[in-house]
Amino acid sequence: MKTLLTTILIFVSFYSTANNMIDSLKSQLAEKDTASVLIFIQENPEVLNTTDENGSSGFMIIAYSGLETVLNKAIALKRSFTFYEAIAAGKSDLVNEYLLSDDIVNKYSPDGFSPLALAAFFNHTEMAILLIENGGDPNLKATNPSKVNALHAAVAKENLALCEVLLNHGVDVNATQMQDVTPLHSAAHRGNLELVKMLVTNGADISLKMQNGDTAMSIAERDGHAEVLKYLKGVE
Repeated sequence: MKTLLTTILIFVSFYSTANNMIDSLKSQLAEKDTASVLIFIQENPEVLNTTDENGSSGFMIIAYSGLETVLNKAIALKRSFTFYEAIAAGKSDLVNEYLLSDDIVNKYSPDGFSPLALAAFFNHTEMAILLIENGGDPNLKATNPSKVNALHAAVAKENLALCEVLLNHGVDVNATQMQDVTPLHSAAHRGNLELVKMLVTNGADISLKMQNGDTAMSIAERDGHAEVLKYLKGVE
């Protein structure tokens, strides 16, 4: 009984420490305190493998933060990578090894994103192509509340080359993410005329509305994107 109680106490202590480390990491990342984060992960490299309540490792939390200097340091410190971490890190050789050894190309990450959407989110075009060539499905929506697919992520990065690849491989150009945002809504918000034209040419419906009633045209007008608005009016 004493041994069991001791084991439980050790587990609770470890879990509490891990949570504190993740919370500390998130707090520093939220403050964009690059110097502090760099020191923290250098002194506590184990945080890179610790996961939060959503299943995201400290490494992935850093990757999502957009702090490139911190991500590069985390990549240098990390000794092993999961399939999803390898995608975020841009490690194509390692991703390919995973693909050869396991039927993993369309398995969701612990926090609910498809591998192809992750590659698009981290702007790794060649990685995305590798996943597609191995059967990656561009239409898989995230199982988390964001509901994003690879095209949503590629549009957010304004990666025209990857958007074209996805469109050529059957992605639904009118797929919605949270709040019923389509890729065209996102492109219009960014004022990217070339991307708007690409989406419309490939079947994007300019009449679709977000949950708040916005259309691509109303977004372009409100955000002051005159060229996008003029184009959309021309194809209305």
